[in-house]
Amino acid sequence: MKIRFIIPFVLCIVMTIGYANSVWGGGISLNAYSDLLSQSRDKQLERLDVIVSSLYEAAYSNNRQVGFQDIQQLKRVLESELRHSVGKMEGWSAIEKDTELIEQKLMKGVSDSSWLMEASRIRLASDALVRPDQALWLQYESVMLEDLSRVEKAWKRQTDDGAIAARASMTSLETHAVRISTAISIQFGSMREAELKERINYTNRLLDASVINKTNEAMIDRSLSAMKESLNRMFAQSRAEEETTAAVSTPISNPLSWTFFLGAFISAILTFTGWRKYKNNPFGVKPLP
Repeated sequence: MKIRFIIPFVLCIVMTIGYANSVWGGGISLNAYSDLLSQSRDKQLERLDVIVSSLYEAAYSNNRQVGFQDIQQLKRVLESELRHSVGKMEGWSAIEKDTELIEQKLMKGVSDSSWLMEASRIRLASDALVRPDQALWLQYESVMLEDLSRVEKAWKRQTDDGAIAARASMTSLETHAVRISTAISIQFGSMREAELKERINYTNRLLDASVINKTNEAMIDRSLSAMKESLNRMFAQSRAEEETTAAVSTPISNPLSWTFFLGAFISAILTFTGWRKYKNNPFGVKPLP
């Protein structure tokens, strides 16, 4: 009759050992696996950075042969799992679109560096993935605020051509916004980039209308103020996400530990029940004579 509690007792010991190993030893194993995944992703990002840097240099020097080779390598990276493990999908889609545009221009045999803008966008987006805390596109904060300051000064000049001067000054701000658009999308998604783009387009429409009709001065003032707030929010969000990313670590759950825990718990109950029955009747039920 000892078998009533001996077998559950042995199972309880086995399950307890398994639970302990899954909690301590298994946790180390999962962390090691997580480190391997992180290392693999980092190597892929380094490879992406090398390819994109070479592509930008080729575009800057208008080296079409090297540029075409880099585009083929970049297309293979875009087909890998990297785009599903880091960055926002809107940004990856923008990189893919720029990659296709560069390939089309190179296949047409362009003689100038008309593909430099696309290469610049891809370069800034890649840099934002590899070095998010020191991304190159963040340096555009002071540049774009200075662009906006020139627009405001041109608009407030004491002449009749304020709207024309402000509209001309918007060109630099618009160019810089287009250049960092993919980097913004790959870090935040499309919302911030779309907001800034709409602010610029709306201000341009108001300035164009003001050249003919000067009754919308207050609307232009509000639009310029809103655009400045949009820029400040965008760069402030970047700084906030950098601090959050540095402080957060992703836990890894281990469902196997719960299986061992429940098994050990049930075995312990069966062991206790069997032991009580054995204590009350150690020799079992005797047959009637």
